[in-house]
Amino acid sequence: MLLAQRRVQPAIMVLVFCALCLTLAGCGARKSASPEVSMPGVIVPESGADPLTHTEMAALKSTGHIDKDVPDQAMSDVAIQYKYFLRKGRQTMCAFSKRSEQYLDYARQVFRSKGMPEELANLAIVESGYRADAQSPAGAAGAWQFMPGTATVYGLRQDWWTDERLDPYKATEAAADYLQKLHNDFGDWPTAIAAYNAGEGKMSRAKQGTGGRNFFEVKALNHTLDEKAQLREETKQYVPRFMAVTKIMRNLPQLGFEPIQPEKAPGVLRFTAKPGTDLTAFSKACNLSWPEFASYNKHHKRRITCTDHATFVYVPLRSQQQAQKFLCTTQPANYAGWGPVKVASSADTWEKLSRRANVPVERLKAVNPEVDKLKAGQTILAPRNVNMSKAAVAALDGKGGKNAKGDKGAPRGKQKGAQQVQQPSASSRAVAAGGQHTLQANETLYAVARKYNVSVAAFRSTTASRTRASCARAMCSAFPGRAGARPRRVRPRRPRQARAAASARKSRQKPPTPCRPMTTSGRSPASIM
Repeated sequence: MLLAQRRVQPAIMVLVFCALCLTLAGCGARKSASPEVSMPGVIVPESGADPLTHTEMAALKSTGHIDKDVPDQAMSDVAIQYKYFLRKGRQTMCAFSKRSEQYLDYARQVFRSKGMPEELANLAIVESGYRADAQSPAGAAGAWQFMPGTATVYGLRQDWWTDERLDPYKATEAAADYLQKLHNDFGDWPTAIAAYNAGEGKMSRAKQGTGGRNFFEVKALNHTLDEKAQLREETKQYVPRFMAVTKIMRNLPQLGFEPIQPEKAPGVLRFTAKPGTDLTAFSKACNLSWPEFASYNKHHKRRITCTDHATFVYVPLRSQQQAQKFLCTTQPANYAGWGPVKVASSADTWEKLSRRANVPVERLKAVNPEVDKLKAGQTILAPRNVNMSKAAVAALDGKGGKNAKGDKGAPRGKQKGAQQVQQPSASSRAVAAGGQHTLQANETLYAVARKYNVSVAAFRSTTASRTRASCARAMCSAFPGRAGARPRRVRPRRPRQARAAASARKSRQKPPTPCRPMTTSGRSPASIM
């Protein structure tokens, strides 16, 4: 008996060791898995799946404005999607509902303000799970998955500086406008939602070809169309999926999901930034790390805002005072004369560019963090008036002409294509000491300070008192304002009599309305002026 026990003990130890190895392997697999979950394209009904409980059945039968008139024969498609997100896709539903908490309250406000059903806010869950930076292989982007052409039609700018499809708040406003247009075209919300996925042209042709009055009738007769005209399987499942997700979002706690409180989500403020605002400096002024600031502003591609027009920037509510203070300084205009320029020669370097542009190397690199070495064909951010030609680069190498000289043996400082930095004259120094200088569109503070042989700090201190009041008026924007106002043009000084008349007219005008930033938390924003 004792011998048998001794033989059993090693076998038990082996079994325990194997079980431990399997457990560790399982944990490792879970850790290595990607935390991101995505919406499946097409859901295949599960065979032998558990039947719905009484609570789940009651949630399935709950209705809102959009899913109240679903035909009985179409409810089976809704049930398939519903059961998927309760069972196999439960992790996806958990992640999407939690991520939507930050945006749902604002989205519902937008739809309510336009007289539209607020359940439409759930459509971004179906589109992307409310991922502001979502990208599709077809070229759609953002939480609302706008294609480039449609985005442009509905006011979402896409250029070298920004992609406003990735602005979840402005994209929500555009999506509401687009859905309202589709509803006007097709007459009911299920068909409008289907057209949002398939495209209005595709849906119109399918409706005309089948003779169906709405999405459900078109889907039932879809097989009668030729293969090219038929709605895709993704579109046929799109409306039932939206309805299933809406029913779940309506009953999260009852269905065992973690409840969310969109109305209590941390507030986010929208500010209008001047052209050429330094976003790195802005984030530091707001006590935000760059990754945190970028998470609120995924639509900005550069560390500088577009130098041609104003744009929206977002900060958490706790950074309101710091954001106001920064935007009311002269700093946002530091890059007003800058823009995208193309590198013409691989022989160009940051040091050579610095000499031609009269801008420190460190500053050039700071606004182009993704570029380590200049190469021909690259597009970088630099002063627009800088000479990027091969001749200008060669001139700094001493290869601009014979014996490193310009035409007819001109001295090096006067070579053709090279920009010469002149010493300030006595009159220039006098202007810097007590006169005035009118900034041109392509000038920077650094260049002006260097021209008059004064430090940038001294130049700013002498102009700060003059610019503070006008800057405060320029930076404010009332919600729901639009970014796009161009900066005021500087006009020549008028005669004394004309100025007196203008002052009298201005005194009779009403004072400006206090500017208010946008808040997405549902709370009334405080005046920032």
